[in-house]
Amino acid sequence: MQFNTYTAAGAHIAAALVNSPDGELTCLLREYGVHQAGEADLRWWTARLRPAFETSAAAQAVVVDALLVDADCRPRLVSHDGQAPHIHHAPLDAPLDQRVMALTAAGLAQLIADGAGARLGHCHRDGCTVVFVDTSRNGRRRYCSVRCANVTNVARHRARRTLPTGGFPQSTGSRPAVHSFPHRHPQVVPVRQP
Repeated sequence: MQFNTYTAAGAHIAAALVNSPDGELTCLLREYGVHQAGEADLRWWTARLRPAFETSAAAQAVVVDALLVDADCRPRLVSHDGQAPHIHHAPLDAPLDQRVMALTAAGLAQLIADGAGARLGHCHRDGCTVVFVDTSRNGRRRYCSVRCANVTNVARHRARRTLPTGGFPQSTGSRPAVHSFPHRHPQVVPVRQP
C-alpha cells in the first residue's frame, strides 16, 4: 500500500523507535529526511508509542489521540532549505524530541484517520516484540519477518505430528477414515469397531 511520504515517515519512525529505543536516532531521522536530525532521549516516548501498534481498533484512536495531545501537535505550513511549502507538526526551532514526538503522533493519527489503522501491527510469534507498519498489498501481515512466520509454522507442524492420530481427527463412525499422513498419497484406513 502506498502512503503519503510525510505520513509514512512519522508512522515508520514510530515503529523504528519502538523496535529499537536505544538505537541511533540521528541515522534513522536522516533516512526519513527529518530537518536538523540529531540525538535525543526518547525512551519514555517510545514506551508510549507501543500501544498504538498492539491495541484493538476501537482503543487505537483513543491511544493515538492522547499521543497527539501530549506531543502538542500543531500543524504548520513551512518552507525551509529551498523546499516547497510542506506541513510540519511542530515549529522548526522546537527541540528535536518535541519535533519527533509530533511527527510520530501525527503519522500514526493520519494512518488511522485514512482508515489504515489496521496496518499498524505487531508480530504474532510468541516472544517477538517487533511492531510494523503493514505496507503489503492485502494488509494481512501477521509477522515481522519470514523467519518469525516460519518458526511459528514449524512449531504448529511439530505439535500436530505429536498427536496420536498424526494431526488428524479420529473417526467415530463406521466408515473408514481417510488419512494422508505420513504417506504422500491418501490411504484408506479401516476404523476398528469397539
